[in-house]
Parts: sequence; structure tokens; C-alpha cells
Amino acid sequence: MPKGYIIGMITVNDAEAYKPYMEGTTPLVVEYGGTYLVRGGEKNVVEGSAPFERIVVIEFDSIETAQKFYDDPRYVEVRKIRTENSDGFLAQVVGYDMPA
Repeated sequence: MPKGYIIGMITVNDAEAYKPYMEGTTPLVVEYGGTYLVRGGEKNVVEGSAPFERIVVIEFDSIETAQKFYDDPRYVEVRKIRTENSDGFLAQVVGYDMPA
């Protein structure tokens, strides 16, 4: 079964107000068995433009688990902090299993 990913491209408008989102999200990601593959970090744009400052990639065991995380009432509450203090988007993506 392919893994599921949540990918975010985000520009934080108020870093101090955004911190509780990061603090509140991490334990939920762990609870759902997720792993941050990318969380901010330095980026080097090699083609095109990158209108957002932060890139976030969270891996889950399946897209269904990614959806359960996203729908969790505790995440619904904390994500309000993100939407109020940043611009950007989140996308759910089904991973690709390479044929053997």
C-alpha cells in the first residue's frame, strides 16, 4: 500500500503567533505514526519560483491515515492558528510504490 503525505508550502506572517501551531501539531503527527521528512529547512530553488518560505512534508503509512490526522478535532482546532498566521497551502498526496 502506498504511503500518504501531507505537503505544505507556507509563508509565516507572524512567527510568534505561529509557534503554538508547530507545538500542537508535532504530538498529533507522532500519535498518527507520521514522520516529518521536511520541516522548514534551507531550500535551494533550482527551477522556477518558490513563492513560499517553508516547505513541510509529513509521511504517514497511508493516505487514509493522513486524512484521519487532518480530520482529528484536535488538529482542526490547532490548524486555525496556521490559517490565521500564514499564507500557503497543504495538499494530501498518495505516494508511489516503485515496481520491483
